[in-house]
Amino acid sequence: MSRKIFSAGSRRRAFTLVELLVVIAIIGILVGLLLPAVQAAREAARRMSCSNNVKQISLSVANHESAFKKLPHSGQCGSTGSTTTVYMIHSTATLLLPYIEQQSVYNQFDFTTNSIAHYGASPSGNAFSTPSGCLIHRNSKGKAFDDPTHPSGQLAAQTQISTYVCPSTPLDAGTRDPVNRLGGIDYMFIDLTDVDHRIGSATYGARTPSTDPQLAEMRVSGMLDCEGSRLASTIDGTSNTVLVIEDAGRANPAVTKFGALSTRKTPVSTPAFPVNMSTGSNGRHMYAWADADANTNGYSGPSNAIAPGSRTAMINNYGNVIGGPPECLWSVNNCGPNDEPFAFHGAGANAGFGDGSVKFLSANTDGVVLKWMIGRNDSRTYEMPE
Repeated sequence: MSRKIFSAGSRRRAFTLVELLVVIAIIGILVGLLLPAVQAAREAARRMSCSNNVKQISLSVANHESAFKKLPHSGQCGSTGSTTTVYMIHSTATLLLPYIEQQSVYNQFDFTTNSIAHYGASPSGNAFSTPSGCLIHRNSKGKAFDDPTHPSGQLAAQTQISTYVCPSTPLDAGTRDPVNRLGGIDYMFIDLTDVDHRIGSATYGARTPSTDPQLAEMRVSGMLDCEGSRLASTIDGTSNTVLVIEDAGRANPAVTKFGALSTRKTPVSTPAFPVNMSTGSNGRHMYAWADADANTNGYSGPSNAIAPGSRTAMINNYGNVIGGPPECLWSVNNCGPNDEPFAFHGAGANAGFGDGSVKFLSANTDGVVLKWMIGRNDSRTYEMPE
């Protein structure tokens, strides 16, 4: 029988425990160094995708104007901040579906029914009041997506439209609305802004009080309205005027930290997708692209913040903590992502201008400067924030 003889010098030496621990530590350090870079690269890609969404939305507005010789209506016709706000039946996002390659979804909605007769609305000033307590515009046509007599509208509203969702938002279709699974929207058109621009005023840079005798003078209109405006109505120039901006992270009120209760009512007395208001039922779906209340809002800052919180208007207000601090919880309207410019990019938000261009607006943008960027005919000039 042959034997293999190994010399002491030929023996293979294994790693000692200390050496193994050192190698593991080095690998851990390398991973720690690389992970932030990988995450940063991923966020850069998400932010670029989000910017592309804003551009597509902006261009779809121009295409709508080209087809109908007028801009799409704002859905929310003058945001008064109360139940006196007047609505169209359909949202702006619904009108834009054919221009973002969603014609089949668009075709599922009803645009012909006489809304005033169908909902039994009665005259109320320049609008019509439904039995549910919603004011609808005199030119409203069709059935609301949450109308039980319009099942195809409900199916359409549950469609998840990727163009309307920013990939940086930490919510997917299921977590945004686990109750009804309505398609969400992370962008908003701005109907008007009532930020106080009077230097020396006690509310400078914040929402002008509704009792202020100069409230009308403080209000500045955005590009869209319900009266058939055109691009030419933007006297300040479309390249100078914000059309749409991020308002990311809104969710069903059942979603802790993200959802907020509505204070406005749907035109439907017994909606297919009931959601509570802060003072009862029949509330609006402030997170769903099919709801006119979610698409267009006013820009006024965190007007419901409580002491010691500030009510100064800004991009990403109270965005440092998910869910917001006690003085301005995101479950409160206008705090964080609910009806205000807000994004999850950290340093600012994407904004689409009337000419179809997209700019990333810094979170340090002065709130009054943003007001002049939103106004379509305020004749104010500004320097583009860095």
